[in-house]
Amino acid sequence: MKYASFVCAALTAVLPTTAFAQTGTIKSIRLSSGGVAEYVRSLDVGEDGNAVIDVPTDQMDDFLKTLVVSGPAPVRSLSTTGPDMVDETFKVLPITPQDLDSAAGVLRSLRGAPVSANGVKGRIVGVEPASEKQHARLIVMLDSGAFDIAEIGGAMAYKLDDPKDAEMISRAAERLSSDGVQGTRAVTIALEGKASGAIDISYVVATPLWKPSYRILVDAKGKARLQAWAVLENASGEDWHGVSISLTSGKPVTLRQRLYARAWPSRPEVDVANLDIGGAKRNRFGGALANKPLTEAPAPVEAAPAATIAATADEGDVVANFDLPGVYDLKSGETISVPILDREIKAEFVALYREGARHPDAALVLTNDTGTSLPPAVAAVYDEKGRYVGDARVGNVKPGGLEKATFAADQKIEQEVASAITSSFRTVIVKDGYLEATLERRLRKTFSVWGADADRTFVAEDPGMAGWELVKSEGVEETPQGARATVIVPAGKKVSTTIEWRMAESETQAIADIDDTVILQWLDEGPAPEIASKLQGIVTARKAQKEAERDLSTVMQEIEDATSESSRISGMLASVGDTPLKQQFLQDLTEQETSIKALRAQRDEARDRLEKHRKELGEAIARL
Repeated sequence: MKYASFVCAALTAVLPTTAFAQTGTIKSIRLSSGGVAEYVRSLDVGEDGNAVIDVPTDQMDDFLKTLVVSGPAPVRSLSTTGPDMVDETFKVLPITPQDLDSAAGVLRSLRGAPVSANGVKGRIVGVEPASEKQHARLIVMLDSGAFDIAEIGGAMAYKLDDPKDAEMISRAAERLSSDGVQGTRAVTIALEGKASGAIDISYVVATPLWKPSYRILVDAKGKARLQAWAVLENASGEDWHGVSISLTSGKPVTLRQRLYARAWPSRPEVDVANLDIGGAKRNRFGGALANKPLTEAPAPVEAAPAATIAATADEGDVVANFDLPGVYDLKSGETISVPILDREIKAEFVALYREGARHPDAALVLTNDTGTSLPPAVAAVYDEKGRYVGDARVGNVKPGGLEKATFAADQKIEQEVASAITSSFRTVIVKDGYLEATLERRLRKTFSVWGADADRTFVAEDPGMAGWELVKSEGVEETPQGARATVIVPAGKKVSTTIEWRMAESETQAIADIDDTVILQWLDEGPAPEIASKLQGIVTARKAQKEAERDLSTVMQEIEDATSESSRISGMLASVGDTPLKQQFLQDLTEQETSIKALRAQRDEARDRLEKHRKELGEAIARL
């Protein structure tokens, strides 16, 4: 029975394993468009039931995050040396890595250790520093209690007489060599029981992106030969021998997580001066902090689950797969380009409208009937005679999808576009003292093309605008991006096609606040005759009412002026007494009163006329 184990990221830091480390045999590599590679390796299991693999230090995080083991028994644990193995080793030793740079440094760090130097046995007392005139010198206390001094350097030979001291120096040197030269960690995979034989492991690590490219060879019969190639590199640091390679395209989520580096939680430091003699904590902070334990254990750090990708052959649920035939040998650092697809697909040559240009674009409308998604890439386009005609961008095309591959400007034909916006009323409704008018605006884009020396298919695409609805017509279809119009352009003829959009707009205004200029604007929009007649009735009634209001205002002003003049004449009449002027003033006063009487009659008439026009305006509004 085989066991597949998704290995968590908990490791045991150990000294170098005694088992033989290996890289195993690479069985297959799956390169993803997310910039990662899934390796499948076969590892031999030793007699102790363990398999050991050397993993580059810079890949340890990804290795721990994604490792899956498939073998004869479940995985019991993983173990390896820690990321700071040099620091951890020297932490418990009396020497430092710098001490190993010189004999004087080693001897100085081992004060009190037994030593034999140039035939003299004793214990190291110290090292006298070097000066301009002499080398550093070793000071040794002999068993007799006497001191001897030996110059360090030249022909000096010394030996550490305690085997533990020699072992310690050897261990420190070995650890420095392992960390500084190898750049790898030996990971031991321990299986339950005494399993033997071999196991398969898979894991995902960072790798350069594989890069697709296309060649499109056009056939005059509405077909094209689509060739897809992939450029990939071996940047793993090891040679590939007889490796099966597959490629995936899509938009995978590829995350990084620091699992190998040590993470130390921060803990608050408590000053002894803030503690009571009896050990009770002083209530220095107050509140919730006062009742917490002195120290708190950090929350455990949970390892992220291994990432998995579920896919089937060819077109998966979320990615497209390309399994390369056979196996490959590729040295570290080499790059290869391999064909991954060679199919005949539907391809129609069209002239594609290009906004703001004199000439449309030459393009191919491709139908992806390959059965798998086509990753985005650049395509080199060749005509039916095998001549290169340009490059095109190919997007991510799902199975059955269409792609417009523009590769050049079609300078044999010309194009132009004309736009026009019109408006018309749909309804005018009066409700609760408000007038609501609904207008329909239409935007027409007319595309014209001419000058073809052979029959061409012209395609015009318009993205439309938010809130606008396509007016369906022959040769025009709605697309996810907007609308597309297709028309055949005969040789030597000029043809046009139109894409039309419409949008309904509503305007609501209080009737009391409505202005004639607004109504006149509405009339300019060309409403239906019945609505236009009603709107015109409002304008006419409103105009007559304003004229009546203006006439009434004029009469009222004239009455006010005449009354003021009559008062002035009366005052003058009182001041002249019985003189010849008195008769003149009496005559003027009589004329003024006659005029006031006539003006009052005009005022009453103006009021009646204003009331009449107000009633007519109300009736005109009610007819809407």
